[in-house]
Order: sequence, then structure tokens, then C-alpha cells
Amino acid sequence: MVTMRIPDRSTRVYVEKAEPKVYFKIYDLLTYKKDYGKWEKPESLYDPYTNSFPVGLIPRVKKFLNSKGYRVRIKDERRVMGEELDSLWNPNYKLRRYQERAVKKALREKMGVLALPVGSGKTIVGLGIINRLNLSALIVVHTKELLYQWADKVNEVLGIEAGIIGDNKWKEGPVTVAMIQTLLSRGADKLQGKYGVVIFDECHRTSAAEKFYKLGLSLPQVYRFGLSATPWRRVRGEEIKIEAVVGPIIYEARAEDLIKEKFLSRPRFEIIHYESEMPSFSERYKELYEDVVMNNEPRNRAIVEKAAELARKGHRVLIDVRRLEHGKILKEMLEKKGIRAEFLSSQSPNRWEILEEFKEGKIPVLISTLLKEGVDIPEISAIILAGGGKSDIMTIQTIGRALRPKKGMKAVIVDVEDDDPLLFTHFIERQKALKQYYGKYYDSEAEKVYREISQSPRKAARARA
Repeated sequence: MVTMRIPDRSTRVYVEKAEPKVYFKIYDLLTYKKDYGKWEKPESLYDPYTNSFPVGLIPRVKKFLNSKGYRVRIKDERRVMGEELDSLWNPNYKLRRYQERAVKKALREKMGVLALPVGSGKTIVGLGIINRLNLSALIVVHTKELLYQWADKVNEVLGIEAGIIGDNKWKEGPVTVAMIQTLLSRGADKLQGKYGVVIFDECHRTSAAEKFYKLGLSLPQVYRFGLSATPWRRVRGEEIKIEAVVGPIIYEARAEDLIKEKFLSRPRFEIIHYESEMPSFSERYKELYEDVVMNNEPRNRAIVEKAAELARKGHRVLIDVRRLEHGKILKEMLEKKGIRAEFLSSQSPNRWEILEEFKEGKIPVLISTLLKEGVDIPEISAIILAGGGKSDIMTIQTIGRALRPKKGMKAVIVDVEDDDPLLFTHFIERQKALKQYYGKYYDSEAEKVYREISQSPRKAARARA
């Protein structure tokens, strides 16, 4: 028998009764290699001095010990904090079947990640949890757009004026939406509210894993959840730190299933092919990117032609770019073709006005470095991935903007196949992510890419390079 105890208001679990070798087994289980660039160093989330580990790892540790023949007893001394809400659920928001299942699973498990595709209504699921528990809540986000988007939904769906922490504001309410950066810089101990629930939106986003981990373990709520459309990472250390804060994935709805049930639009995948005028001989990625992606006239011309074609067919088009300069180039080229376009970045002083005009249809093409995750613009029906890159998470997050169902219009996802060997491998990585995520709805037109690779020694060699 292994006995573990969770003290009240603690985010750590203490192993109190176990054979000596059990401590070493848990230490090894919770140790991973942390990447420091040119070298790696083992790091463990198990503290051998206090014989403790983060609360989110209980299911992992328990399952492991059970598999080794040990029985595990958990003494949970935590009391649920929080105050009752005076909320009134908006009847216009009726939970869909998968949303209802996600809420019920969350209430039963008390912690964990809810994996729901982009466009499936993660915000409504989060608010559904808060409403069913009827407890004050803290919602943690990482951008200003999400800060105000969540605050608006709290008001609209629960009938409660949300508190806001971030964007130079610190005003708490029964449901408070807070930016992770502000909580860390000013200290989570400055929170006055006794929140019963904490929800981390877009919890997959662990490029700042240490910050997520640090904040998460400073918040003692029993009910703790992560919401994510893309809950996978390439680096195991980052995965385990998400889990340490909010627990494992407890519910997952697949994009493939939601498309089948018509909750999401069926996507059509297209690929832009173009002929480069001259190859780049740059060895540094920055110069290579500028030559082959940003300042590549034939490539930009092909992107503009496709955007104009989609706009003329009635689509609201988002062109996703990674560099400000690239966005400005494409905007100028579109306007020369008589297509009104606006470029949106975090530096745009009038971005809210631009977004409203795009939603109203006054601007048919929006070019942005910004709208990769979280931002809800259901009017988008076509996306062009003009910025390249190989991030599976960013790819899925970006194209999900186009998958809200629209009457009589299929979502169009356009990628660009680059000729350069390195950028070609990035293209293949993006296509693999799409194929994995959308299953049978990754359609036959995009499937040709794989047939071409298998039939062409030159492309196969480039893909392996």
C-alpha cells in the first residue's frame, strides 16, 4: 500500500507511506530531459526532499504504481473554495451533445484537459462547467484578444460582468478573466477573490512552459481544467508540465467526428504550386525565409491570385503570415488588383475597427500575423497559409478559424508548396499535421502530395533531407 496526502490549499501530493524503492520509481517516472539548446539536462517534477509532486500528476503516478502491483490510497484534505454565483444561463446557448459530455466528465474528474477542436465552442464548455458548479472562477488567458473575448462571453452567457486582470487593468469579479503575464508580474497572491474553479485557456501553449507551471502551482483550486484544440507537444517535458498543472486529457472530441455530425464545416484542401525564378543560396534561415517566402515575387503573385479568386467567389479570406513586411507586401499587391485588403498585427492601432469591417464584409481579405489561436471570427471561410513554418499546433490553430459552419459554403484551406529543400520539408510537416487531425476529411486533392512524393525520387530525397 502506498499512501499519498494532499493538504488543504496545496497543489502538491506528499508520498507518506511506501517502500523505499517506491520513491525512486516515482522519481524516475517524473524525470525528463530538458532541452537547453546544445545540451540536455535531466529534470524531475518529483521533489525527493519533501517526497512530493504536483497534483495534476496523480493519475499518472497512480496508474504506474498499480501496474507494478501497488495499491494506492489518496488522502485528499482539500476543501473546495469559492463563493456561489448569481448567474443566469442564456437559453440561446444550448450545449451540444459533445459539449454536454465534456462538462459532465469535467465535473466527475475535477481536473484535466478538455481537448476540443477549433470552432467547437471551448469557451461555452468552460462556462458550462462554471455554471454547473455554481462557483466563482478564474479564467487564465495569454492574449488581450482572448481577455476581452472571454469577458464578453461571461457577460453574454452567464449574465455576469466579468472581472478583468490585464491590459493595465486589475478589477476582480465573481468570474475574473486574467492574463497569465499580469498574474506572474504582479503576483497571484494579490488576488482577492476566493475562486472555486480555475480554467486555463489554450493550455497547450507552453513555449513559456515555466511560466505556465509556476502560475499553475501557485493557484490552489480543487477544480482545475485546461482547454485546448491541440493538446500535443513534441517535447515530453512540456507535455508533463501541462499535466502537472491541470492533469491529463480527460475528454477529447475529434475534428473528424464533429465534421461528420455537421458541427464543423467540411474542409477542402488546396495547394498552391509556383515556379521560382531563382533559388536561394542562403545558409541562414532568416535570409532563406526572406528570399524564398517573403520577397519571392512568383510566390506572392500566386498567393494574391488565389486570394482574389476566393474573394470573388464570396469567401472571407484570411491570409496568415509570419512577418509584418510580408503582410504589407501582400496587401499592396492585392490592392493593385482592385481587392480591398487590410493588414492586421499586434501593432495595428485600429485592429478592432478592422476586425469589425471584416466581419461585416466590407473587407474581403484580411492579412494577419495575429489570428493563429483563440480569436473567434466565424465569418472566415477560407485561409491561405502564406507564412510557411512547420508547427503542427500553429497550423491546426490557424486553419480552424475557417471551420465554423456557413450556409452553402465549404471551408477552403490553402497551403503553399515551396521548392527549397528545407521549406519543402516544412510543407510536408504541415500536411502531415492536417492529415492526422482531419482524418478522412483530409481530401483527395491534398492526398496527391503524398503520391507525388512516393513517385518522384527528387521530391522524396528533398523530403528526407
